[in-house]
Order: sequence, then structure tokens, then C-alpha cells
Amino acid sequence: MEASGTVIVAVVGIDGCGKSSAWRGALGALAPQRDVVGIGDDVAAGSPGVALHPRVDLPFARMNRRVTRTAKRTRLAWAYRQLKTLDLIGRSRMRDHVVAEEMPSVVLTDGDPLVNTMSWSVGRLHHDQLDRDDDLVLETLDYLSGTSRISRGRLSYFLRHAFPLVVVNRFCLARFTIPDVVIHLSLPGAIAMERIRARGRPLQSHETERALDALDAGYGRVCALLESRRGVRVVRIAADQVAPDEVVRLVAETALEAVSARPEPSLGDPLGPPIEVMATTISGSLKDQRKLTRIAPAFAARTRQPVDVHAVDSHREARDVTRDLVRDGARTIVSAGGAGTFNAVLEGCHLEAGLPADLRLAFLRKGSADLIGKMLHIPDDVGAAVSAIVDGLEHDRYVTADVITVESVDPAGRSEVRHLIGFGGLGIFGAVPIFTEARWVKLYKGILGTLFGDYGPFYVGLALATVWWYVQRARRRVPELLLDLDGDRVGPQRWAAVIVVGGDLGRAFPLGRGSTFGNGVFRVVALSDRGFRQALRQLAAARSGALLRTPGRYASIVRDVRSLTVRPASSPGAPDLPAQPVNVDGLAMLAADSVHFGLAGRIQLVSGPESAESPRQPA
Repeated sequence: MEASGTVIVAVVGIDGCGKSSAWRGALGALAPQRDVVGIGDDVAAGSPGVALHPRVDLPFARMNRRVTRTAKRTRLAWAYRQLKTLDLIGRSRMRDHVVAEEMPSVVLTDGDPLVNTMSWSVGRLHHDQLDRDDDLVLETLDYLSGTSRISRGRLSYFLRHAFPLVVVNRFCLARFTIPDVVIHLSLPGAIAMERIRARGRPLQSHETERALDALDAGYGRVCALLESRRGVRVVRIAADQVAPDEVVRLVAETALEAVSARPEPSLGDPLGPPIEVMATTISGSLKDQRKLTRIAPAFAARTRQPVDVHAVDSHREARDVTRDLVRDGARTIVSAGGAGTFNAVLEGCHLEAGLPADLRLAFLRKGSADLIGKMLHIPDDVGAAVSAIVDGLEHDRYVTADVITVESVDPAGRSEVRHLIGFGGLGIFGAVPIFTEARWVKLYKGILGTLFGDYGPFYVGLALATVWWYVQRARRRVPELLLDLDGDRVGPQRWAAVIVVGGDLGRAFPLGRGSTFGNGVFRVVALSDRGFRQALRQLAAARSGALLRTPGRYASIVRDVRSLTVRPASSPGAPDLPAQPVNVDGLAMLAADSVHFGLAGRIQLVSGPESAESPRQPA
């Protein structure tokens, strides 16, 4: 049972056993009594006073519906297996989202990602080498449920015999949670084929009497192992001996019994106002996707304060929901995501009158590099991170940071004001978010993070941004810029990158070395354009910190200032130039004219205990 109290009940069985009909009927029976979400070919939800209704708003819901329909139409066995793997990943992600965000009494599933995958393997319909013994089956269950990683010693074996499983496990595409209750509708293959043929539709590749008998036996073996070795409650129903209405009643009663048996949390009376957690369902690193389901239980185990986890599907939604919460009086906000999520939450904290003086903002690391989170001494593990944040709140442990405004005019001619704390900039650095934060790059970003570590996505994004900038330069689409640094004008000339840093972000980003957050200034590092080869030298010197020591050697300037204005130089007859991308704490902003960076107040950032990986900052 999930730590949140949500009971997960899975109805499983072969084609023709009636599980989909039982699932739908049980949903209708449960909704008037409990808040329930049903996940199958479609997704539905209901509760007392709210009729059962479709849930197309969930992440992956629309995609999964299309994948399921395509899988049912294909007659190619290999295509069906791959499509079903995608379908099960989507169902797992939807279930995790529902449990973390909505915490209904019951999640009732038509089939189960874990049980289905293992039953097909044990039934020797695919991955037929994984059924050799019970220990291997249980080991595979652990891999799929995310409780352990496929070891290097096992990797070659699973690559040969179960490649999709390796992809799911190594890249953390999903966490196939073990259900609390499994209801197995067993049925002989011959009777199943009679029912399937009576539907009058073409047969799928696996719909033969022999294959269905093997699959039914596979479900039986997997359920027996879950019951005996993992303590899962298993209810077995002979679908050829029990009337459909009775099956519906048994499924609904089983779910209600499980809900009644769940333990109630007893941490005492709530203390203080709620902690509002803004968690993105997208992530900068695929290995951190499964962290979402652990956030609510981790807070529940650590504090008596009420905690609301708001799962959002975009940075814009994170900003808007945060703004509504702060307007309604929320003063403790936790950003659960990467740098882009943190910036979106920061934007949401700004009301018309500015930042509330009593606001406290925390960073729960769920992205890739997470520079600000590391600066705040927040561990990567969810449980340890929540403990650090709660302890910081209880002991008033904060880092005071300056908030830097970024003001410009967008391509439509509208004035735009954004805010940052960690870093920002133009030129090559301004283009980095284009290659790290857009939705279409999330997959490659996650793979890079898995293969090359947390900073892999950033450095690949930086490389792509460098190539993009020099292509734009060759097309004469990059303007010369005039820098106004506290009234001191530099240029105009072509700057390959103009970087703004709010303070020391640690060894991985040394351009802020020697600076502190909240000291009333921010650092500007500007790299003059001297060609592609010199750019590589500049970037290497920036990475090593040598550029800070001898900036002139690398055609650069380094200045701590209170104000920076970057103006495009205009000349008679010059062609109109496109809007230039601006990096704002890892999110992209388009500027059609000058860009002004200035100081606009301070904010308290919740800090964990000091660690060796992070620079010391004043509280």
C-alpha cells in the first residue's frame, strides 16, 4: 500500500476473461462510496457526489489511448509487444501522478504494468528466458518496480533476452509499482477463444488457445509469487464459473475492504499553515521522474504540517498555480523540479506589490544539474531532501539571495519583466535553454543525464548553442552589443556571451567563485567574439576558473555590478535582426530590444545543512 494511503487494486487476466467489463462495473459501484480513479484503455474518476467521468487531463492519457488503439489493430507480434510496453509505461506514469497529486481512496486498474509484463514473460509469449526459476522472476519484479537496478553482471543477459526491460529500468522511464491487491480472473483458453470470436473482430497475434492457456498460467504463477514472497493480497475468481454481475460485486467489495483496512496516519495535530509543493511531471533528468511519487509520503513521515503537492505539467502552470497560492496567503513554497521549475515558481511568488517579506522558498532537486539546490545544500535523495527542507524550516536556516530583474520588450512589442536568482545571460549562454528546456528535448536530456551524469545535458546544450550562435553569426543575424555596467559603457562590439551570476554556484559553475548571494551585487562575465577557436578557449577557461583570474587574456571582462544594460548597436541601413534569446535561470526569454538586469529585493531560500559539495553562503 502506498504511504499516501491510496489503495491500488489491479484486475488482471487473459483476453476474454471479462476483466474490462468487471473493471468498468466496479468503478461505477465504487464511485458513490469512495473517491476512485480507474486506469485502463480509458481513464475515469468519480467520488461521492461526483458522477463517474472521463479524465483526459492526466499526463499521457490521450497518448495512451492512441497507443492502445494502435496496438489492438496491429497484426504483427513484435509491434504489439513494443506498443504494449509503451502503453504500460504510460499507465504506470498516470497512476504515479494520481497517487502523488490526488491521493484518492482507490486506484482501480484494468490490468497492471508489473503483473502484465511479468505474466507475459513467464507465459513465454516474450522474454521467454525469464521464467527459468522463481528467483529470476522475483529479481525481474524488483527491477521493474524500481527497487533495484540491473547490475552490470546481469546487463548482458537482459540485453539479449529482455531489451525493453533494460530500457525501462536503466533509464527510469517508469516505476512499475507492486499493487496492494491483485484480482486474477482465470479462464481456460478454449472458453476465452469462444468469447473473443463472438465479438466478431479480427484476432490479435497472441489470441490462440495455446497462447492464452500459457498466459493464464503465467498470471497464476506471478500472482502466487507476489502473494507468497511479497505479501500481496491475491483474490482468484474462476471467470467461467462466476456470473459477470457477481464478479463486479466481488471486485468492488475487495477494494472497499482494502480501503477499510488501511492504517490511518497519526502524527498528531497539524502545526501551522500548509507547505505548498510545486512538482513538475516533466523532468530535466529521466532518472528523477519516479521521485514524484515519493514526495508526499516523505513529507508525511517527517512533519505534522499539512503538505499539499501540486503536480503541474508545464513551467507556465507552475508559475500560475504558485501565484494563486501566494495571493491566497501561502508563504512556504517548495519547488520540486529543476532550474526551470524553480524559476517558474519564483515568478509565481511575485505579486503586483512584489515579493511578500515573509515568503520562504525551497528547492527540492528533481532536475539534472540543480545548481541552486546544491548551493542550498539539499541532497539528491527525496527522503533526505525533505528532511533537510523541514529541518531548515524548523530551525530558520535560510540563505538570503538577491532577486535580479530582467526587463526587455518581447517580439510583439510588449514590455516583459522576469526574475532570476542563480544565472542568466545572452549570446551563446542565452541560447542554452533552447536546447535543454523545450519539451521535445526532454527525452534526449534524460538519456544524457543517465549516461554522462547530471551535467551532461547542460554541456551538450551549451555545445549546440555554440554551434547555433556561430551559424547565426555567419548569417549576419547577431548584433553588436553595447554594455552599460553601472554607467560604465563598454563597446559596441560583438559579444559571444554575456553571463550574469547571482553568487557562487559551486565547482560545476565557477564563474560565481568568490561572490556571495545577497551581497547587493551580481557578477557579469562577457566574452568578446574572437572566432570559434577562441570561443572554445574561453569556454574551457570559464569551466576551469582561469578566466576569472586573467580575463584580458581571454578577451573577456569580469565585473561585479548593481546594474547591467545590454543594448544592440544600430547602424544606418543595417538589416532588421531577430529577437535574441535570453537565459533566465535556465528558461528562455526572447528580447527584441535592449535587456536590463537590476536588483529588485531579496528572498529567503530554505537551506539544508552544509555539505562538501556546496559553497558556504551566509544565512
